[in-house]
Amino acid sequence: MPMEQQEKSARIGTRINAKEIAEPFRNLIKRAIADQKGPKPKLVGLLANKDVAAKKYAQWTAQACEYDGIEFELREMEQNQLEDELNSANNDNSIHGIIVYYPVFGMLPHFMGNTVDDYIRDSVSIEKDVEGLCFTYRNNLFRNIRFLDEEKTKKCILPCTALAIVKILEHLNTFNSNLSVGKRLKGTIITIINRSDIVGRPLAAMLSNDGARVYSVDIKSTYLLENGKYSECDEEVAEAIQKSSIIITGVPSKSYRLPVSCIRENSIVINFSRFDNIDVPSLMKIKGVRH
Repeated sequence: MPMEQQEKSARIGTRINAKEIAEPFRNLIKRAIADQKGPKPKLVGLLANKDVAAKKYAQWTAQACEYDGIEFELREMEQNQLEDELNSANNDNSIHGIIVYYPVFGMLPHFMGNTVDDYIRDSVSIEKDVEGLCFTYRNNLFRNIRFLDEEKTKKCILPCTALAIVKILEHLNTFNSNLSVGKRLKGTIITIINRSDIVGRPLAAMLSNDGARVYSVDIKSTYLLENGKYSECDEEVAEAIQKSSIIITGVPSKSYRLPVSCIRENSIVINFSRFDNIDVPSLMKIKGVRH
């Protein structure tokens, strides 16, 4: 038997095709852009760091925009030029969306409080914040406020990677459509090994807002999100994984590996890190696992 067939026959789990899941959404965007009158929507990316992952993300943005029919312009600059470039983009009516590639200043504190990166996030115009990272969107997400207006005609923007993971989980029928919004993940336990402001933290809030019990893990601590409340807990990461039917990793390290021995049968395992957080051949030997 050829090696490839041997590997397939040894698998018990199945692979998730994220590209296939995304295609209907992308086709919807392409049709909407093709049907609209006037200029194409324009997205500007601001890159003010040498981070390899940020640069790669900018390249992916350009490719995705080209495929979807969106005009994209990447502007590269030094850190001390970023705020001026952002203000210029905010005030340019020909620009419809802005994305800033983080981290820029890391944990450098800002005179007004929090970090400089936090200040930059809050400086993006709410009308142009395509990532949903400014204060208004962040505040609404963590308070489970889903619309900007009382009439509920303007939905809040959600962080794109976190939303993409939610769409994957919806495709895999993890949400109970028979239950009302806010309860569709009731009874589901999820572990997220990442608590970044860009993905892990908003993703935990989004899943908790739909009724899930979420363990939010980073290198220093584990928090439990449940019923709109956040509390630090003493449970070991291995315990949280063993309880979870969904495990999501995003550890920015080559050395990290998810402890596969802790994963239950029929679990869903998703990795959004650019590094392989998971020993996939070992994972795929677990009965019913989807990855």
